[in-house]
Amino acid sequence: MLWFGSALTTFVIAVFYGIIAAYTWFRSRFVFGPTSQDDRKTMRRLLDISSQGKSLILTRLTLFYGGLGLFVVAIAAREWLGIIVAIVPFVLIAWMEIRTTTLPIVLVLGTSTHSSILRQRTIKYRLSPLRVVSLLDVDVPWDTSLANEMTLDCFRTTNEDDWWLVITRMMEIAPILVIDTAAETHGVHTECQHILKTGLWRKCLFLTPPDGSAPILDHLLPIPGVERSDLKIVRYEDVPQVIALMASELRQRRD
Repeated sequence: MLWFGSALTTFVIAVFYGIIAAYTWFRSRFVFGPTSQDDRKTMRRLLDISSQGKSLILTRLTLFYGGLGLFVVAIAAREWLGIIVAIVPFVLIAWMEIRTTTLPIVLVLGTSTHSSILRQRTIKYRLSPLRVVSLLDVDVPWDTSLANEMTLDCFRTTNEDDWWLVITRMMEIAPILVIDTAAETHGVHTECQHILKTGLWRKCLFLTPPDGSAPILDHLLPIPGVERSDLKIVRYEDVPQVIALMASELRQRRD
């Protein structure tokens, strides 16, 4: 009965995560087409140098050896239901691989405030199961549920030297960029300047609060070839709808 109960529980878990992984994979493939091995390797490298990289490696190793151990025990005990139990860790590993290396459709840029993280989550809900990522620090002490939910969508680095490598590569990969132009910090200023000077502004949404203030744009513009009227400027509350429309246009272009 113990093996039967364990097998039934783990079977449900395996089916649940297997369906999520398959749905994410198919929807992302529908939008992006086949993902090249180089892009997947790039995502894995960026993940490895993020603050969560080491913990994810440890989790994968724990699941792998745990599943292997359960498989050996099931064979030795001749409990074939135990094989179902042993499969679950490998299903979770596959889910983690898809969940963490699938290309993002949106990169959110801004300061690590509670409102910025909530905005990323709102966009994520609107586009799910497509990925919406950032480099925001999601470790919010008074909102641990939000932090836990957004951890796998944050590529925050622990080494300052890695920050620019990760952010510029992500800007190239993601087909939609979102930057908060009211966030007057050195990091956001540098990111916005890079976007404006490299032509990435063509796929970027520049966010403003309800009053339309954009101090970073006021400071940086105009520059040769780019004026404020050329940019897609959107207020915070309109972002999910506008991004959903942009994502739909990406799918239509692939069709």
